[in-house]
Amino acid sequence: MIWLWIQRHRRSALLIALTLLVPVYLFFAVLGSALAVRSDATDEIASIEPRVGRMLGLIDEEASLREALSGVSDVVNNYVYVKSTDNAAVAASLQAEARRIMGDAGLEVTNSQVLAPRKRDSFDYVAVKVVARGTLEQLDQALADINAFRPVIFVESLDAFPNRRRRGDDAQEQVLTVSLQILSLRKVS
Repeated sequence: MIWLWIQRHRRSALLIALTLLVPVYLFFAVLGSALAVRSDATDEIASIEPRVGRMLGLIDEEASLREALSGVSDVVNNYVYVKSTDNAAVAASLQAEARRIMGDAGLEVTNSQVLAPRKRDSFDYVAVKVVARGTLEQLDQALADINAFRPVIFVESLDAFPNRRRRGDDAQEQVLTVSLQILSLRKVS
């Protein structure tokens, strides 16, 4: 009987079918987008959970982390100049210490020059070029003293040239002219 009515009233049957299909389509479209939003939210929650766990762990260990951080700051201050020190003061100090260390080792300092500071990351690289003359043993002693100095002094470059010997001076040790470029770090941040 329904088929008979559909055959006689095709236009009305088509309108009724469209009227029923549009709400069904809208229902499934809304259901699909709701499921997609739910899936995205579930994925986001899954990616947040490890980060929240790490943060909770950090909160639980805050006191021990602060204690360790203060210890690190003390260690860092032993190896670099603090940011409250001016670049010019660091350079003058580095130049004076380099001249003193090399002089104490027996080298004769003939020239020293403060180089322009370079900024890298959270440090200023304060450099000094020193030219000195002496024996290999004196140079070795000066390098050992530079290595032991705090705040740390890095040897950026080292050039050593033998001085000519005079005839008849075979008993003397070989004298070197040494050009050192040293640097020290100043904390900026």
